[in-house]
This record gives sequence, C-alpha cells and structure tokens, in this order.
Amino acid sequence: MRQVKIGLALGSGAAKGWAHIGVIDALERAGIKIDVVAGCSVGALVGAAYASGRLPLMETWVRSFGYWDVIRLMDFSWRRGGLLRGERVFNHIRRLITFDNIEQCTLPFGAVATNLSTGRELWLTEGDLHRAIRASCSMPGLLAPVAWNGYWLVDGAVVNPVPISLTRALGADIVIAVDLQHDAHLMQQDLFSVTPESEETQPAQVVTSWGGRLRNSLARVAQRKINQSPGAMEIMTTSIQVLENRLKRNRMAGDPPDVLIQPFCPQISTLDFHRAEEAIAAGRLAVEKKMDELLPLAGGKPLPGREK
Repeated sequence: MRQVKIGLALGSGAAKGWAHIGVIDALERAGIKIDVVAGCSVGALVGAAYASGRLPLMETWVRSFGYWDVIRLMDFSWRRGGLLRGERVFNHIRRLITFDNIEQCTLPFGAVATNLSTGRELWLTEGDLHRAIRASCSMPGLLAPVAWNGYWLVDGAVVNPVPISLTRALGADIVIAVDLQHDAHLMQQDLFSVTPESEETQPAQVVTSWGGRLRNSLARVAQRKINQSPGAMEIMTTSIQVLENRLKRNRMAGDPPDVLIQPFCPQISTLDFHRAEEAIAAGRLAVEKKMDELLPLAGGKPLPGREK
C-alpha cells in the first residue's frame, strides 16, 4: 500500500483567514502530516506561508496587529480598480515569505484566481509566488485586479471558494477542507435568538463552557447592533459571501472533501485583521471538534473505506 497523501484546501474568508493558522497548528499537534496545500484568497496567503515554511513568522506578525496597525497597512486609493492599493501589506508579505517562485515551496502548492476577462477559474501552480497570492486575494471592489499574461485576475472565491478540486489535482488522496464562510451571513440570525436571558433555560454545563460563554457574548454584541443599518462595505462583502456560499455548496455536493472543518467566528468582520487571536483559537477549536474523523489520518493512514 502506497503512502496516502493528505491535502489541505484552505478557503476564502478575509480576516477570518487567520483561523487557518489555528487549524494547521492543531493538525500538526495531532500528528497529521500535510503533503499538499491549495488556497483561495486569504487561504492562498496562509497556505503559501505554510508551504514555504514561514507560517510561524506569519503567526507572530498577525498576532502583533492592533486596530491602528491594520489601518496603517491600508493604503487607500481613489484610482479605478479597488479601494486599496495593497502595496504596503503585500510588500511586507514579500519580506515575510522570501521565496520568489511556487516551485521553491517545500510542499506542493497552488492558488485559485478568477480570470476576469474570461470568467474562468485559473489554477496558479508555478511561477511567481507573490503574484499568485496577490491575484487570489484581490477581492472585487476592495483590491485592484492583477495583470497576468494580458488578462486581469481577481479573487479565486468568485469561482472556487474552497479549492478541493485543485487540492486533488495537486496529488492529494485525502482532502481536509477548511470553510470559513459557512457562518458569514446566516449565523447572525442564530445569534439574535441566543440572548443572555436564555442562559437560565440552558444546561449549566453548556452555559459555563467556553463555547457557551462565547455565544452569549456574541449575542449581546448582536443585540446592540440589531437596530443599526449596514454600511456600504458590509453590504458589498455580505452580498459576495451569499453568492460564494451558494457556489461552494454546489461544488461540494459534486466533489465533497473527506473531512470538512468549519471554524466558528461570526464576530470577526471582513477587515478585522487585528483579531488574530480569536480567529486562531476558533481554528484550533474546530479541529478539536473533528478529531474523531481526523485521528485515523495521523501517520498518513487512509480513512476507513478509502484505502489506496
């Protein structure tokens, strides 16, 4: 029996993307060796750092963010193409991830982008690593598109929010997919229904658990915001997320992952990049909840019924 290759498909999710760091850390602690990495949008950024052996440095960097640090990284632009130029943050990422080409990565890596000129999905598996990251992260309206071979590339989430297909194409036998956007626009309604007063009707062990306290805290925040009208950025990003979720569900129905990990962090908005600690914790917790499915993979073992 040949060694089974385990692939990691890291989905889009803007600031929630730091949860990918917690997921990877928890998988490594569980003894699960990742052989292939594919990413979309922020998943491409974290995946590239992991595939090039620079994830610890990235974690240290993002954990250091304060609110104003994030604001200073946002080089606003009124030029056509996007609200942000992105030069400050991607210049820092270039210093953080020192490899120039995808082929230099220690793990097979690929990023998903969307060809804006043709509407087709594009897999970036060789060539300029930083251009691949930049293209995959170019959220329409927020970051300007990237020129590539006479075409314009934007965020891969437009066509493939969780790149399971790319992960398999890179040679993975087993795919662990990380979906950050499952709670993007639906969970807020659930939070409204979990009010602090409802604690009395819940079992004590649930209320006193970490998860219970988190949900109750989020509920109080949600209640304060219930009468506030959404801003332009929230409307744009949530609308995109609605479309992404529909597309993602359709694609997963035809090509489901072997294990699906879904970090729960609805309190983190699109540009809340300073909340890395919460996102990373959510990623670790999501892995813990799936440990029964993941432990058979420790040591590169196939899942039951999927021997190769």
